[in-house]
Amino acid sequence: MKKFAHLSIFLCAGMLLQCLGVAASAAPLETVPVATTEETAAPLEVGAAAAAAKLPFGTVSIQNGCRTIEGMVPLGGSERRLDTAQSAFVFEMTTGTVVYAYNPDTKVSPGTLTKLIGALVVAESADLDEVVTCSEGIQSKVPGGAQIVKLKSGEQLTVGDLLHCLLLHSANDAAVALAEHVAGTRDAFVELINAKAQQLGCTNTSFGNLSGLDTAVSYTTARDITRIMTEVYKNEELKTILGTTKYKVPATNMSEERDLVTTNYMIDQTIIPQFLDAKVKAGLASYSEKSFANLVCVSESKNMTIVSVVMGCMRVYEENGWTVKTYGNFNEMQELIAYTYDNYKVNRVMYDGQALNQFSVIDGESDVVGQPHVNYDSVLPVDCKMDNLIMEYAVVGGSVTAPVKKDQMIATVAMKYRNSYIAEAEIFAMGDVVSASKNDVKIHVTAVPKDDGQGGILSFFGVVGVLALGGFGLYLASNTIRRVRRRAQIRRRRANRRRNY
Repeated sequence: MKKFAHLSIFLCAGMLLQCLGVAASAAPLETVPVATTEETAAPLEVGAAAAAAKLPFGTVSIQNGCRTIEGMVPLGGSERRLDTAQSAFVFEMTTGTVVYAYNPDTKVSPGTLTKLIGALVVAESADLDEVVTCSEGIQSKVPGGAQIVKLKSGEQLTVGDLLHCLLLHSANDAAVALAEHVAGTRDAFVELINAKAQQLGCTNTSFGNLSGLDTAVSYTTARDITRIMTEVYKNEELKTILGTTKYKVPATNMSEERDLVTTNYMIDQTIIPQFLDAKVKAGLASYSEKSFANLVCVSESKNMTIVSVVMGCMRVYEENGWTVKTYGNFNEMQELIAYTYDNYKVNRVMYDGQALNQFSVIDGESDVVGQPHVNYDSVLPVDCKMDNLIMEYAVVGGSVTAPVKKDQMIATVAMKYRNSYIAEAEIFAMGDVVSASKNDVKIHVTAVPKDDGQGGILSFFGVVGVLALGGFGLYLASNTIRRVRRRAQIRRRRANRRRNY
């Protein structure tokens, strides 16, 4: 009987649940949104230095850092490191890093370094095998006492031979011959070199003549000479000439062979052996009593290509007045190059696909990880570690809101070492982030179609019938339980009577 009682109760409960289901399905349903708790995420703060300066993306590492030749905050600082140089500049070409600068934008006399921009204009305007005929009275167009190779009126040489005379021997008569060949007149050539300097961004430079001699007012800066030398070094023909230590000019129609030896003692020990440096691949030196001693060199070592400039260095003589005691430019260039390679190296500080940072996503199911799509190399101190780099992020629009799509730009980053920003990059989402908002996630239920009204009446009677069946079932279950209990009491009474007898 107990089994029948339990079966009756189970049957009753099932009927009641069916009743509720029928009642629910009797009414048409609408699509119901999922209720969610809205989240509030605070936007990430913009990098402090970038926000303070209010600099647009791409300029932070220039105005407040060492990126590109325009970098205003050198990686190695701007304190004086050399004894006499009025200005100095160290630039790594491959990564575009300003390693060191001292008075980089102070105007000084260029001296013979003027011939760098002249050689560049010639190389871009003429082929090296073109024949040049020296004009009548060519030596009268060169100031007295200036360095020459004794060209003669009507003498014929190639452009390549004259460029060797110009850059190895600093020959001013070669400068005249090349200028007249390219531009027609010396004055027209001066206009060309000034236009080229402006094109390269040399805004603090003006050349008064084609030689750099003190016969006219000329000025430039260590940064502008670096701009010029960087462009010159990209020209393979000029790069080769500036790295040549000795050259033999073939015999001409009016002269025997001429032997040339470079005046850049950093690449040749024939004249002065103490400054030879195997890292130095090219350069040009200059000296006069008014412009003092200048030098620009390009050196290569340890994956770095360095352009180094010293200007306005003092040359010191012995008591006899003609023996050089200290050259100034070569001494200080030697010191500057050693300092650079001893203390700095190139590192990859950022790479394509690198997981840089995790950003909160407002209303998102998760945070989003940001990555750059560029490879960034930078010069860093040899003892620098990645932990020493400071990353400052600026979220686009102030916050990231779901949904987020993969490769969506979400932020920018400025990378800083001590006081100098070394890199900037755009940051993109590594993956999708879907929205958890009630406006985005919904449950779609197929509604029961409405009819002409009879369906509602039938549903009502169906509910009443189910309720009636449920009540009858409960009555049967209750009645069965009472009978079971009553019979159990009768059995107990009979058992008691037997024990009493």
